[in-house]
Amino acid sequence: MNKYITCTQLRAARNILGLGVRDIGLLLKVSKDTVNKAELGKTRDFFHKNSAGLVDFFERNNIIFPTEYSIRYQLSKTDIQIIHSDKNGLSRFQLKTARLVLSINQSDLAKEVSVAKRVITRLEQLPNEALINPRDHGVVLRLKNFFELHNIEFPDPFYVFFKKYIDNCTSR
Repeated sequence: MNKYITCTQLRAARNILGLGVRDIGLLLKVSKDTVNKAELGKTRDFFHKNSAGLVDFFERNNIIFPTEYSIRYQLSKTDIQIIHSDKNGLSRFQLKTARLVLSINQSDLAKEVSVAKRVITRLEQLPNEALINPRDHGVVLRLKNFFELHNIEFPDPFYVFFKKYIDNCTSR
């Protein structure tokens, strides 16, 4: 497991948990501006000083970083059976993580995959463990195709790998 995280991983992980930059700042005892600058790659040693604490915090909240280009939602042993039953599915965790990695808002994503914004909003309100099951099953296929075109892979329903993605954060 990766002991350092990148600005992309930090932004995605905190959003997955519904946390703001202020929440992360309070956790680390730094200002929200410092966290915001770190996510934008505008700090020198933020990740060097804080990665261990962040990795530990996110791990306690079921998010791990296997590599610098991936994020996984840790499941209980019972939940792991879901993975084997639907390898072609897409989880709320993956949808939101992939959208955040690409820095695309819900409206633009909805336009790209030809669905109403309210559909994306509703899907992102599901629990992280939930597999997406919209009325129109083509939605999942269109979402997965869109993300794969942008070099994001989903090896299983709770893993996001952003291959060939260059993290703009140079201050690890």
